[in-house]
Amino acid sequence: MKITFVFHRILFAALICVLCLTNSLSTARAEEVKTIAVLPFTIHAEEDLSHIQNGIIYMLYSRLSWQNHVVVIPKRQLQDQLSKLKTITGNELIGKIAAQTKSDYVLTGSITKLSGSFSIDTQLYDIKNKRFMAFFEQSKVSDELIEKVDRIAATINKEAFNRATVTLERMEREKQAHINQLKRQNPERLMNVPAGQKESGPGWRIWEYLF
Repeated sequence: MKITFVFHRILFAALICVLCLTNSLSTARAEEVKTIAVLPFTIHAEEDLSHIQNGIIYMLYSRLSWQNHVVVIPKRQLQDQLSKLKTITGNELIGKIAAQTKSDYVLTGSITKLSGSFSIDTQLYDIKNKRFMAFFEQSKVSDELIEKVDRIAATINKEAFNRATVTLERMEREKQAHINQLKRQNPERLMNVPAGQKESGPGWRIWEYLF
C-alpha cells in the first residue's frame, strides 16, 4: 500500500510538471506570434485603381501571414473598425486601429501616379516600440504594381520578422547580378568600399507620435 501511495504521488507530481511545462510553452508561443493590421492603400491617381487597391490587400495578407509567427488581421474585421473611425486620420487612426485590433504592427501605404509613372510608399509601424520603417518602389505601368508590392512584402518579412522568402531570394539574385554587371562596366568598383560606408536600406526610425 505504501509503495502504491508513493507511486501515485510521484505520478501526480509528474503530471503537474507536464501541465506547467505545456502552459509555459503555450504562453511563449502566444507571445512570439505577432499581429499586423494592413490598412487600405490611399490612391492618388485620376484613373480608377480600385482593383489594384483590392489586389494589394490580398497580396499583403497572403505574403505577410506566417503560421505560428505572424497573423494578419482579417479584412472584414478591419473594415468594421474603420467604419467606426471615419473622421479619424493619420497617427491617431494608426493608434486606434492598433488598440482595437490588438495589433503589434500597422501597415499603411499609398500609390501615386505622377508623370506617367507610379510610386508606392509604405510605412510599417511598430506600436510597442514606437518606431517605423519606410519602403518604396516604382513602376512605369499599373500592371506591375502588384509585383512591386510583392517585393515590398518580401523586404518587410526580412527586415521586421527575419523571414526569408522566395521573392527575397530572387531579389538578392537580381541585386547580385546588377552588382556584377556594374563591376564589369566599371572595374574601379572592384575596390573595397571605405570603412563606415554601407548600402542604404530600410531601417527603424523613431515614431514621433506617442500615445
